[in-house]
Amino acid sequence: MLPLNYFLSIIAITLAVSAIQWLFTGFLFHKYQRATPLTWKKESISSYGASMVLNFLFSVFFTTLIYLWKTRYGTVSTGQGIGFSFICWITFSLTAELGSAIYVNYSPLFVLGKCLSSLFEYMVASVLAILIL
Repeated sequence: MLPLNYFLSIIAITLAVSAIQWLFTGFLFHKYQRATPLTWKKESISSYGASMVLNFLFSVFFTTLIYLWKTRYGTVSTGQGIGFSFICWITFSLTAELGSAIYVNYSPLFVLGKCLSSLFEYMVASVLAILIL
């Protein structure tokens, strides 16, 4: 049976990642979406809901990775977690965001915002999972 901290970590990461995405994509870099209006679908409650589901799944998977790491090796330092999150970011998010920007008409500054957002998402998720688990 999984400990209560496992589920608390998922909830904390989901909320944090949603806030980070809003800060970067919805606030700081949102104006750069206007540079490519035909690229974007209309925002709706269902699109926000789908985004939250994906944030929740990310939280489950990331918490599980840290949980398995801590179960197998004992303690995980914050520095190790941040290093791990940086490797995950380079491997999964940075390459995907830049790859999408090659074929999709995104504003370069919007791509920068997405890359920075995902970097902070991974780092915050790592720190939260390590501290809570």
